[in-house]
Amino acid sequence: MEGGTTHAIRTTVLNCPSGALSLAEMPAEQPKPAAPAQVEVCALPNGPLQVTGEVHVKNEAGESIVKTDKTFFCRCGASTNKPYCDGSHRKIEFRS
Repeated sequence: MEGGTTHAIRTTVLNCPSGALSLAEMPAEQPKPAAPAQVEVCALPNGPLQVTGEVHVKNEAGESIVKTDKTFFCRCGASTNKPYCDGSHRKIEFRS
């Protein structure tokens, strides 16, 4: 095997009439996953959390919903559309 090409060695092993030779192939190197896009979270004065970037939100049924661009999450606790902001912070005069 020394000095033989990968193709020649592979051909010899696969054509071995007795089956005494075997080979184990190395798995192909997996590409590294791309770095996730940056996500920014900003607490708006007296309002919701503004999340800019792609986020995956699980609903009550456990389903993942992908939100892109800007998403506004309630932080006052009064929204009727949790986890999202519905503007209720204005009605209850939320301050933070």
